[in-house]
Amino acid sequence: MFDRFPWLAVLILSLTPTIATAQPVGRLIGPEEIRQQGLERMWFTQIDLDRARGRLAGLHQHVSATEAQTIYEILFDGRRYVFSQRDRDAFGQMIGVEGAKLKADEKLAQIKGDLIAAGKGDTAAPAIEMRIVPEITLYASSERGLVHAIDGETGRTRWSTSVGTSRYPTTEPAANDQYVAVLNGSTLYVLKADDGSIVWTRIVAGAPGAGPAMTEDFVFVPMLGGAVETYLLEEPRRPAAVYKSFGRAMVQPVTSPNSVAWPTDRGNLYVSFANQPTMRFRLEARDRINAAPSFLGPDKIFAASMDGYVYCLNEGKGNVVWRFTTGDSISRTPVGLGDAVYAITDGGTLYCIGAGDGVERWLTTGISGYLAGNDERIYCSDLAGNLAVVDVKTGSRLGSIAAGALDLKFLNTQTDRIIVGSSTGLLQCLRETRLRWPVVHAAAETKKKVPQLKKPVNTGPAAAPAGGAPAVDPFAAPGAVDPFAAPPAAAVDPFAAPAPKPATPPAVDPFAP
Repeated sequence: MFDRFPWLAVLILSLTPTIATAQPVGRLIGPEEIRQQGLERMWFTQIDLDRARGRLAGLHQHVSATEAQTIYEILFDGRRYVFSQRDRDAFGQMIGVEGAKLKADEKLAQIKGDLIAAGKGDTAAPAIEMRIVPEITLYASSERGLVHAIDGETGRTRWSTSVGTSRYPTTEPAANDQYVAVLNGSTLYVLKADDGSIVWTRIVAGAPGAGPAMTEDFVFVPMLGGAVETYLLEEPRRPAAVYKSFGRAMVQPVTSPNSVAWPTDRGNLYVSFANQPTMRFRLEARDRINAAPSFLGPDKIFAASMDGYVYCLNEGKGNVVWRFTTGDSISRTPVGLGDAVYAITDGGTLYCIGAGDGVERWLTTGISGYLAGNDERIYCSDLAGNLAVVDVKTGSRLGSIAAGALDLKFLNTQTDRIIVGSSTGLLQCLRETRLRWPVVHAAAETKKKVPQLKKPVNTGPAAAPAGGAPAVDPFAAPGAVDPFAAPPAAAVDPFAAPAPKPATPPAVDPFAP
């Protein structure tokens, strides 16, 4: 046959190397691989997307501060008995907290009766342990405008819906207890967190630079031009408050109960109030900040810049608590966990730094990204794409799991769950076998909420307060007032020696340390 059709042999030989070297886009990590490292798979799921027409655009995890379930647990004779308020009775109704407690009491009475019947009445009966498990939801978005909500503990799909036009790019989602926000093109979509139905839409003023962020009352949209637009969730028709930033805002903002923070490519980190349209402070680094900052309760913010510095800021005062230099550029988010912060350089070195004093504790090499952690271990991706298990106390490698075929490794700063997958929509969640219930790092704190104005103050010219200075309307039209415009004086070097105090009081610099 090849004598008659020599071109066929050439075609087969040219295709053979491609077929032999083809690699899967993603795969499930085998249970035998993860058991060797004391892990187990909680769940896996496939996002509802057409892999031939699009990929996963972003993944966001929301740990609810108000929604949780009460669970009663009994451990006895190597068995675990779990009774949840969300269990259902014979009529399909949830049994509630009292019903779960009643079932746990009944089971405990049965265990005691069985011990007595077996002549082991003197054996200590087990105790009932009560646990409060917050509701955890993963929100995934695809390049074609699909938004998918997944139960973070079971992997069960809660809902999926499509927004906007498939021809326009879709950003990472953001969420709070009531709403989910996502950008499709230049249109902001706000959905109900319960069922995914659209609550309202609005066309933003500029070109979005990254996905939105949400607090209890506001949604924040970063723009390529540097502005960050703010909208009231309950009153979307109100004019937006606009924060003007130096540089382009190309990183999704992050939130805490009291603050919202975002960086720019000009080396500025901005921090505003979470539930009031007012800026708190600004940090000016010596080089670009390419990664999102992170929060560590009760009052710390961590940021890293391309000059190799890790900055620790006081969330309330805005002052620099300490700086740590790694000597190498950093384009990944520094993560605070417990009493330490973990920073990974672009060269692959992981530093463990004391969160309170900024002193190096240990370092290890060959690490490319942080995934999750607890009080004993942290889980990272190494330079080969595999999962690396690192000891919290010493930084030594405890093990490795092959995961080079997985191109999605989720940065989880809120819980201890390890979430990996592929851009084609395959997600899987791993946990330590000893940790049956999620360890939540970002526990909701009591919000120090300041009063906010629910109605516009004045539709006419702003009244001048005593002293002659005009009042600033934070909801004025964009361009009317730039609260972050450079002052007439020369830029202040935050690391220079303090200037001598002049005879007359100078104007107040809101961004001075």
